[in-house]
Amino acid sequence: MVAEGDQVAVYFIFEGKHTGIPFFGIPATEKNVRFSLMMLLRIIDGKIIEKRSHVDVHNILRQLGVNS
Repeated sequence: MVAEGDQVAVYFIFEGKHTGIPFFGIPATEKNVRFSLMMLLRIIDGKIIEKRSHVDVHNILRQLGVNS
């Protein structure tokens, strides 16, 4: 997490197993996945007023065996 002025950048790494509800219509595969998420926030008076995020969905689908 990095902050300057009213801007905050956050980088997450998620790891888990694809179980339960479908992901983009794909039934649970029981496969392990690992992916990152980048989020840019603008905060004013302690409240998030703008949020932008990026996740590589293609990478997740590849790990689930949907895309090559």
